[in-house]
This record gives sequence, C-alpha cells and structure tokens, in this order.
Amino acid sequence: MASTIIMKKLAFLIVSLLSGYFLQAQTKIFKEIGEDIATQIKAIAQDNTLVGYLAFTRLEKADADSFNYKLTIMDENLNDIGTVKFRQGILDLQSVSFEQNVLCLGYIQSSLTSVNTVRSPKDYKKVMDAAKSSHILLQFISLDGKILNSYYKDADLSTEALPARNPWSASMKLAAHLKYGMQIKNVPNSGFAFFYGDDLKRKLLVFDTRGALTNEQDAPTYADHFYLHTSASDIYLLTKQDRPTPEGGYKLYVYSAKDLVIKNNFDLRDRDDNWLKVLSFDNDPATGDAYIAGCIINPKRERHFITANDYSYIPYLGLFTLDLGNPNKKMHANCTYWSDANIPGIAEDGYFTQKGFYVRYATALRDFNGNTIFAGTALVGKGIVGAAKYKLADGVFIRQEGSGKLTLDNNIPCDETKYFNAGSILPELDKKDFYKVVNPDTKTNYMIIDDEENIYIYNVNNKKIARTIPHKDGNVRVNVYPAKEGHMMVSEYNRKEKYTRFSIEAL
Repeated sequence: MASTIIMKKLAFLIVSLLSGYFLQAQTKIFKEIGEDIATQIKAIAQDNTLVGYLAFTRLEKADADSFNYKLTIMDENLNDIGTVKFRQGILDLQSVSFEQNVLCLGYIQSSLTSVNTVRSPKDYKKVMDAAKSSHILLQFISLDGKILNSYYKDADLSTEALPARNPWSASMKLAAHLKYGMQIKNVPNSGFAFFYGDDLKRKLLVFDTRGALTNEQDAPTYADHFYLHTSASDIYLLTKQDRPTPEGGYKLYVYSAKDLVIKNNFDLRDRDDNWLKVLSFDNDPATGDAYIAGCIINPKRERHFITANDYSYIPYLGLFTLDLGNPNKKMHANCTYWSDANIPGIAEDGYFTQKGFYVRYATALRDFNGNTIFAGTALVGKGIVGAAKYKLADGVFIRQEGSGKLTLDNNIPCDETKYFNAGSILPELDKKDFYKVVNPDTKTNYMIIDDEENIYIYNVNNKKIARTIPHKDGNVRVNVYPAKEGHMMVSEYNRKEKYTRFSIEAL
C-alpha cells in the first residue's frame, strides 16, 4: 500500500536531545548531547489533520526495571502548552490521537529493546520469554497534563533475525515488534478507535474521551495488513492480503462507531471483478466523507508491476475513486478505464501519447470541486521494444472528474534519473515521495514532492511550483513534512554543529 495511505507521511522524527528552546515564533531547536536521553517527536492528528506535536522524552533510569519519562505537548506552531512526568517500564511510543482536548497515546511496554543481541541459548530464551510477556499501554491525558486513565493489555511481540554483517559471528541480532502494529484514530465528538494485532489476536476497541472502554470486537484475522479510518458515524478497517494478488487483496469492513456492530464488508473490486490497488484512504476536504482512490489492476498482469518493461504491458486498466458516503448519502464508485473512448491523449495501455510517458502512480487527493487528483512519476522510454531504455522524470498529475472524465492535469520538471535498462527495479530507482497538504481557508490543495536532490512545493489549484528547496545546503540537511493546514514543517539538521532546527512555514 502506498505510504501516503491514512497519512503515514505525517512527520515522525527521532532525535537525541537535552533541551529545546525557541528562536522565534514557529521555530524550535533540539541539540544532541548523547544517547542516554532520547526523544521521539510525533505528530498529533485529529480527523486525519495535524493539530500539534508531542515530544516523548526518556530521561534517566529510575531503577532496574523502569525509567523516568516526560511528555511535552506542543501546539501546531511548536509552542509548549503542557508537560507530564511519570515513571514506567521500557516504553516505545507507537501512536497518538486527539479528541475533545484529550490525547490518547499508545505504547509498547517491554523489557526488550528494538534490537537484541543473542550469544547463547540462554540469551535466546530470555528474549523469547520477554517477547511473550510484553504489554500494550494506552494513556489518556488532558491538555493540562493530567493522566485521566490508562489501559493495559498483554501482547506477544514477534521476533526476527537481522542479516549478520559477519557470517562467522558467534552472535545474532533479533528485532522485536508488534506483528500487526497499533493504530489510534479519533471518533469525532465521541472518543477513540484503537486497533492492534499480534501473532495470536487482532482487536478493535472503542474508548470514550475519559479512557473508559465502551466496546471491543475481534478484528478479522485472515489478512497481512490493516488500516484504520474513522468518521463520526462509522469505523472503517481496511485489510489486505498479499497473496495471490500482491497489489490487490483489499477488503473493507464498516462498523458502527456507536456499538461496533458490523454494517458492511466487501472486497475492493470493480464491476468486472478486477482487484483494486489502494493509493489513498482519506477524507474529502469539502464534504468530510471518507474515500478510497487508486488503480484498477489488470488480472493478466497482476504480478508484473516492478520493472519498466512491466509498465509497457498494461499492469493497470485505469483509475478509480470510491466515495464511502455517509448516513445520508450512498456509497458510489467512479471507475475510468484506459479503453474508454472519452480519454484524449491516453492510449489503451495507459501511455500518455502527447507527452511520451507512462506514470508510476504514487498517491491521490480530492480537491474542493469533487475531483480526484492522482500523482506519480513519469516513466519515459526511448528505443525499440526489447532494447528500450527508460528514465524516471517529471512529477505527473491526472484529474478524474465526478463524471469519470480523465485528463492530464499537469506534469512538472523534477529530479531525473539516468536512463536504465527495461528490467531495472522501479521502486529502487524512484526517489519521489508525495505528501498532501490542504489549506481549507483558501480551499487550496498542495503536493510536496520530496525528490532525491530537491523538494518541490506544488500548488495543485494554479498548477505551479510554489517553491523549490534543496535537500543539502553546506553542512545542513533539509527535509520537509506536512504540518498544520496550509503549512509545512521544515527540518534542518546541521551535522557539524549537531543540532536540528524545526520550523513551521506557510505554503
């Protein structure tokens, strides 16, 4: 599934620090001093929109089994608005959400670190015992710094051996993790939905804003991946099986947000039973309704989507948008196929004839006019079939209207690769990441294209690049992430001076 689904590109930054201080409004600096004191900075999301930041700092060790911790709650401009101090076992912060002035934080509590060295059978048994006796911890915290409630649940962590640098080494390294992860989403005007899964169980739970468990349900178990999404009336759980269709295998479960009664479930397929590939699962900025958008998979080529040569043999039949509706509006699917006669400039294999490229689709967004904008990377070829060379070039934007009409909205120059062979692996060569940002006040959509050498801020409405930011500026490495509505977070790491500066800037 594309990294943009359910806002996986919200800033998740890890830095080691002692303290932070303000230089000016909307700017903050963190200095590095060592490994003993470490902080995770996580975005706080509400209704899939960033509303603030949380700094989770592990301080000094309190005793043999626990540490002192500090939570610093920041608003969307990086201003501190509250702190919480507590003592607990070894914690790893996984997820954060916000509703009605209450934060819900999800941790894994385990004596294991993320990577563990094993030198003997005794070490191995110790790691496995610790993995089986780990816990999930949820904290419900008010903005004035009070822990309102906590929720504990046993969890079995999965372990896997990491590749050894030295094949003759007498030791091995094991990584521990929650197999299916955890996700927290706010339920508007109600509380929080929580999903987690380990080797033995997959659970879906609902809490009110005081941290009281109101409903619990076993989640589907026959899946490899899970994606949680919420609205005021519904809780959506999108599941995915990797086999037999690597890019398909999606099934959507719709639960009542009130009592977790299942209302609907269905495979994500088109009218001809073709699997759908999900690029985006988000909310329409104009209506607030949930939607899913992506590609229609060609059943004859469902395992062939990796190389440049694969793209010349129709891995996808077209593009789709599924409007999930609301209690007053029915669900509606909008599928557009390359073979449709009303698509000028696009051949039946998805080739853009006037521009001379295929598109490696990466994500999609909805604008304020009900259109779906698909974004990806141009795949340009030269030479004859069988001996062709390809390169990855422009950022490409395709507009699907509510009527199903499909048009090339724009293509913009970005960083280009050199020409490569038709059998080259595209995911290894394509360095573009796409982040979505919305300004509801001006009803403007932006796309941040994070490329290998530069970052491009693209205004979808006026079809222009608003700004280009180099990744490197002397000793400074610059990265950009989505921030509050209509803004971006700029991260500047100075390797020489050992500090990271974060600033919130308007688009």
